[in-house]
Amino acid sequence: MLATALGVVFLAFGLAGIRYAPAIVEAQRREGMTPFDDAELEASDRVRVTRGTGAVAVLIGLALLAYGLGVV
Repeated sequence: MLATALGVVFLAFGLAGIRYAPAIVEAQRREGMTPFDDAELEASDRVRVTRGTGAVAVLIGLALLAYGLGVV
């Protein structure tokens, strides 16, 4: 049961991270939460990394869901 619940949470946060990556990066820039040495980092690179992190969270969520449901 715990694995299923954690899977749903990871899946939800991962999908939100993928969907709202540009808004997340903009909010980080607006609040001053950018890296100190970000001269070579473009906003598109930061969006890509944020989406990639969300995709990893989705994969973890799917794996936990499969484990919790007894598929794996």
